[in-house]
Amino acid sequence: MAKTDIIVFDFETGSRNPYRTQPTQLAALALDGRNLKLKGTFNSEIRPILDDQKAIELRLDPLEDEALKITRKTREGLAKAPLLKTVWKKFIAFVEQHNWQGSAFFAPIPAGFNIINFDMVIIDRLCREYGPLDEKRGTQKLFHQIYKIDVMDNLFMWTEGDPNVKSISMDSMRERMGLSKENAHDALQDVKDTANILIKFMKTHRTVYRNLKIEKAFADGERYV
Repeated sequence: MAKTDIIVFDFETGSRNPYRTQPTQLAALALDGRNLKLKGTFNSEIRPILDDQKAIELRLDPLEDEALKITRKTREGLAKAPLLKTVWKKFIAFVEQHNWQGSAFFAPIPAGFNIINFDMVIIDRLCREYGPLDEKRGTQKLFHQIYKIDVMDNLFMWTEGDPNVKSISMDSMRERMGLSKENAHDALQDVKDTANILIKFMKTHRTVYRNLKIEKAFADGERYV
């Protein structure tokens, strides 16, 4: 399985609902599944539908001023960005060059922060609209069909017993891990920070796993599950 590459990716969006939001930026890093070294980078802003009424007619959320403020984007700047369909086509090519057998089950493993409940929802939407789509199953076939790495869930497993950790938001983890908050909420910077955290934990997992034995795991040390 370590032969499979990992794509760490992130969307910046114009609202919070992944089923209706309009992407304004998409960035990604490709990691070698064997040694976790960087293999490639993707980054592009995306031109959304700037006419609020037209967006509503298409059952999309209009851009929210608060979202633009957080991501430091402007309507004027986004108007000059490439269209979603154009960016998506280039992103497909980026991902598929890291599919070493050209099959959905050997496609790169998607990774990111809170991707299961947010970014992968957008991926599914875009695959239904522009492809690639598994017509029989009605699901995306850009990324691996089974595995997903959500760094937020992984962080919960590592931090849930620490009373000093009040939040596992990306900003909180930047502070905990000694990462700068400069350029936070830019998709490429978020991807770089997420990848750094992911690599650190994956290397730790690999080291710990070699000597890990499940023995008397219950709290009283006497019972097995």
